[in-house]
Amino acid sequence: MRCSSCREGELKASRFEHGLPCYQCSNCGGTLLSLSPYVDWMAAQDRTASESQPEPFEHDGSDTRHAMCCPKCGRLMVKYKVQADGRHGLDYCFGCEEVWLDRGEWTYLKSEGLHLRVTEVTTEAWQRRLREQASARQREERFRSAIGADTFEEVQRLHAWLQQQPARGEILRYLAQENTD
Repeated sequence: MRCSSCREGELKASRFEHGLPCYQCSNCGGTLLSLSPYVDWMAAQDRTASESQPEPFEHDGSDTRHAMCCPKCGRLMVKYKVQADGRHGLDYCFGCEEVWLDRGEWTYLKSEGLHLRVTEVTTEAWQRRLREQASARQREERFRSAIGADTFEEVQRLHAWLQQQPARGEILRYLAQENTD
């Protein structure tokens, strides 16, 4: 098979850690992972041991930005964001049940504790949560820009304090009242 990402390398049979079969590009280092063996491999993993030792990861910006075709069937692959920051996306072919991992993305998934959750990335619930996180981050940034960084830090401190108060509702009502004095 020819690599759909770099369009130059050949995909050669290989294995990720612990015997997980895959095909790796001889040129760009990207990997085609079949979901069926992945699901079997995932079920056999000791989740507590795997998730307790994250590895550090430096993002190298190598995520495929162009639309990819599945190396097996030629269908267009669908890209799903992994996290709200949008730095990494996994390309899925639902026809062949394959996922494309750009070079270093497996290490990234492991460093974030997500390597045992690859199939969850495609769910509506996962993608909705990412959209909500991105919207919240944008709202926060607009607010920070509007009031200034120092004031924003003070508001965050006040917010944290307010969350601990048993009379939070009364305090908020008092603050919301316009002072007519």
